[in-house]
Amino acid sequence: RQSRSTTAPGAAGDQQRLRTMDRNAAVPGMGIPPEYAFKLWNLVIRPPRASYSTSQLGPKEFTVGGVRAVRRDVTLRTARGTCLACSHFLPKLDHRGSKEMQRYPVIVYLHGNSSSRLEAGSLVSTLILQGISLFCFDAAGCGLSDGDYVSLGWYERDDLAAVLEHLRSTGCCGPIGLWGRSMGAVTALLHVDRDPSLGAVCLDSPFASLRQLAEELAQSDRMAFPVPSWLVTAALAVIRMRVKALADFDIEDVVPLEHARRSRVPAIFLHARQDVFISPSHSRQLYDAYASDKELITVDGDHNSERSEQAVNHAVGFFKRAFRLGEMDLSAPARLLDDSSRTPPDWEEQRRQQKCAVLGHQQPLLDETILTLPEGLQLWNLPPPQHVQPQQPQQPHQQPHPQRLQQQQQQQQQQQQRQ
Repeated sequence: RQSRSTTAPGAAGDQQRLRTMDRNAAVPGMGIPPEYAFKLWNLVIRPPRASYSTSQLGPKEFTVGGVRAVRRDVTLRTARGTCLACSHFLPKLDHRGSKEMQRYPVIVYLHGNSSSRLEAGSLVSTLILQGISLFCFDAAGCGLSDGDYVSLGWYERDDLAAVLEHLRSTGCCGPIGLWGRSMGAVTALLHVDRDPSLGAVCLDSPFASLRQLAEELAQSDRMAFPVPSWLVTAALAVIRMRVKALADFDIEDVVPLEHARRSRVPAIFLHARQDVFISPSHSRQLYDAYASDKELITVDGDHNSERSEQAVNHAVGFFKRAFRLGEMDLSAPARLLDDSSRTPPDWEEQRRQQKCAVLGHQQPLLDETILTLPEGLQLWNLPPPQHVQPQQPQQPHQQPHPQRLQQQQQQQQQQQQRQ
């Protein structure tokens, strides 16, 4: 016998849409079963994973306001061995016939803990029109990247360092800025104090301390069963133990407030006034403690609300002022962009010849004039070309001829008789 649903047809569709929206939210919201929400550590290290198709990233080539742009997807392996799914959106200029090209400023976008690189999509057009490229990636444990857990910035800062190393190694980017939201903002804060070469950071809805946030969440209506105040300490001890066991980090160590006091990179703080997940007071604490040039603006909306065009333009203007684009030379060799990721067609043969020469085989040596490398491309695991001196064959020890030996013996005997 079929059971009848008491839910109105429209309500079922609304719930489905809410669940779909929540997968792309900065933090989990509606559609979470009580047995999941009761485990508070899930909200810390294993939020619902965003699911999407790469087709949602848009076309590989597109035009924005008359500006041609491209999207380049890349997979980066971090020091932890995880693979990060990344995308780089940048203007495309026709530099054929020109000896120089323009290096673009880059903003690296860092998404929230239940989100993905799709979250950065609303910034692509604005940044491309301003001549700024956008690099975004799925943090470990999120979206299409490897990993089972997130760490709310603790390990994500090292993944960010790998991304920045990749960008700087290309030689095609100018000043670099960070734009983080929620967990992404915390990641930026945990990294920025050790990387003063960054141009600027935008910190949207960060928390000041993970313990402080956990205490607030334990008593919030986001929990199926809010924890009474007298049980908060015990609950946090359990959370700390479970997080250590599952994700191998201590929640007591995730304190962005301490890093803000040591930061020397210009920063703009954003926070929604109706945010009930991370209170605006967290951004105020961080703003007051931040040691460099800073701004703080509050906007309408909640934690997951899309930021208004006015707020986005204000933040982009902050980046442009901090980058001081009018005071630096962003030109670079034109062949760098096209050739830096390309290997010469005869590279394998030349490498074989050099290896044979080093080993002393009868093969021609690799002369420095044979291989012309594009600027920025390095040869790893190969020594500089060296001319191998041919070894002189050893002369064998010559034994005296028997007849000559007999003559010598006779001469010795004659000398003895004379004496």
